[in-house]
Amino acid sequence: MVTVKCEYCGKHIDGLPFKCKYCGGLFCVEHHLPENHECPGLKRGEWRVVELPDKYATEYRIRRPEEIKIKPSRPLIRVHWFSPGETRDLLLAVLAVTLAYTSLSALLRPIHFLSVLTGVLLAFLVHELAHRYTAINYGYRARFVASYQGLLLTAISALLPIKIIAPGYVAVYGGDRAKIGAIALAGPLSNIVMSIIGLILASLRILPFFTYFFAVINADFALFNLLPLGILDGYKIFNWNKIVWLTAFMAAIALWLNFRIIIFI
Repeated sequence: MVTVKCEYCGKHIDGLPFKCKYCGGLFCVEHHLPENHECPGLKRGEWRVVELPDKYATEYRIRRPEEIKIKPSRPLIRVHWFSPGETRDLLLAVLAVTLAYTSLSALLRPIHFLSVLTGVLLAFLVHELAHRYTAINYGYRARFVASYQGLLLTAISALLPIKIIAPGYVAVYGGDRAKIGAIALAGPLSNIVMSIIGLILASLRILPFFTYFFAVINADFALFNLLPLGILDGYKIFNWNKIVWLTAFMAAIALWLNFRIIIFI
């Protein structure tokens, strides 16, 4: 009867030996693992593909690197469309903000009401979509969610000299402090840019009523949202980077005061 010895310890093996698929040696049960017999064919930290050449084979074969084909992964799919619920929430928010900025005189003048509606649509939607698409660009899920208490407060502020613009928020699923801060900054920053554009166009007498109102409403949006309170954008930006928050806040205050000084003069 032929007996086989373990190639590592030299002990006789009762029964069938273990054959290492890396070096081809025969070993006992104690040393059959590559790391237990100091396998020369095992390279630590290196991933190698082994396969059975055919269904009748009894030994593994190591694939050469040029034989390995890795299927490319699918690109990250970013969802940009709006759900029915999100569309409804956006429409309710636009309606509440439009009501907040609509005066009795504007209701009596269709051209003024149209200017208010268009200005609110642009200022509000660009603000919220800036949040949404910045989050999506980072690979996070995001959607606009209406706050029914916020909708009521926004509508009631039609009776107040200072507007409360808090009809809802963009819910972001995921993200660290820096990413959340950058996403929060996108909305007010878009309003600051649009306010400056509106101010320039108004100074050039290009649709002066609309462009001036457009500049004012964007300044209001920017300043209110940059307040470092509660769930407002300013709180998230302040927690992320105080210098960035202060820079944006000072720009918003400068624009807001500019329009108030013009009004009082």
